[in-house]
Amino acid sequence: MRINTAKHWVFVAIIAAAQPAQAVAVSDAIGDYVAGYNGSTAGDLDVVSASVSYDQATATFRLDSTFNADIGSSPSGFYIWGFNRGGGTALFESNGLKNILFDSVVRLNNDGTGLVTLIAPSFSTTNLAPGSVTITGNHMVAEIASGLLPSTGFAPESFTWNLWPRDGAVSAGFTQISDFAPDTFNVGVQVVPLPNAAWLFGSMLGSLGLRRNRRASGR
Repeated sequence: MRINTAKHWVFVAIIAAAQPAQAVAVSDAIGDYVAGYNGSTAGDLDVVSASVSYDQATATFRLDSTFNADIGSSPSGFYIWGFNRGGGTALFESNGLKNILFDSVVRLNNDGTGLVTLIAPSFSTTNLAPGSVTITGNHMVAEIASGLLPSTGFAPESFTWNLWPRDGAVSAGFTQISDFAPDTFNVGVQVVPLPNAAWLFGSMLGSLGLRRNRRASGR
């Protein structure tokens, strides 16, 4: 292989590696509404996929979710992401869900607003900044600064989460909840570190240069 060709493919590989990593989403069955749910079944409260990633470079959580219909199809719908920051408890245990643990929640509304509520060790609520939530059809993304979800024992990279949409037209309580994703347990945040592409690129080019010098001296 010619050195120039090798450099080209190294460059392509480094550029690819430098692209933001994509979190692997949790898939959820379509139409699996919670037993006893009394709200809208228009589809926008039916989770299709969800993921949470944590960017160490920006100290930001990305909450990414898709649904079975365009968001807003249920006018009174909203979306709750429960986080276990280290002190989570099973607040749905009486409903048979002992493995969904949380000590804070992020509420996302279908108008692009939202708020963070810390349940423990003390109760507080903070509105999300404008522009934190992006909605496109059946897809919703929220960017949450880690400072809004301070640790109660876990590092941000070790937080766990679950997503449950609700229909506010139903009386407050468990029967508001349309779906859980995952169905019966929490899943961990995925870390998306920024690769040091410049260092890696320089190192690999250095190796190619050393190989070329060795070939030249061996002629």
